[in-house]
Amino acid sequence: MVEIIAEDQSWILINKPGAMSVHNDSKSVIEYFKQRNINLTPPHRIDKETSGLLLLSKDKSEVSNHQQQLKSASKYYIAICRGQVKADNGKWEQPLSDKAEGHKNPAGKKSDQKSCLTNWWKVSSNQYVTLILFKIETGRTHQIRKHCALNGHEILGDKRYGQGKYQKIIKDKYQLDSMLLHSYRLEILLREEPEVFYAKMPQYFKDIMGEEIEKSLQDFQINDN
Repeated sequence: MVEIIAEDQSWILINKPGAMSVHNDSKSVIEYFKQRNINLTPPHRIDKETSGLLLLSKDKSEVSNHQQQLKSASKYYIAICRGQVKADNGKWEQPLSDKAEGHKNPAGKKSDQKSCLTNWWKVSSNQYVTLILFKIETGRTHQIRKHCALNGHEILGDKRYGQGKYQKIIKDKYQLDSMLLHSYRLEILLREEPEVFYAKMPQYFKDIMGEEIEKSLQDFQINDN
């Protein structure tokens, strides 16, 4: 079941389940709607393993317009990351390539690297893991995943950039089939006025951090200073 967050004449905004691809798959989001006689085109994509907000165009002639609206939008993600993050917030600016890399060299070849910026805020933590809120200012491939790995806080369930032994322990302990990265909040101008949309976090976030974590996130105040 795919939850529809909002829709208008030319678009649908959904809360994509984790472990569900956007397209090119018999069980993808696009195929899910096709089976219900709704033909959609994705003006952007999020990784198969990532859950959360995904915008889909109902009309192909609107795809370019939606892409432009997404470029100027503010996109926030949450992730449960390895270890206890000490600071309350920060910026990660390591240059990254625009290619899908691997855990041995997340940043990619130096000749391929481009400037990059990920803002982050610590929402909650214990001695083992930290829930972090991210705002991406650039759109490099796997940007948040790479920056987390480079800064010693790999995302739980990230098989590509995480350490194999640790990720296997996490998978076995929590029976995880998805990565703990979620497209949580989108500030965008799709109609006449800017709007803010939210996608509730999956249950497996709460299984790890506790049921109260969703309220903690809702009450969290972003400090840009």
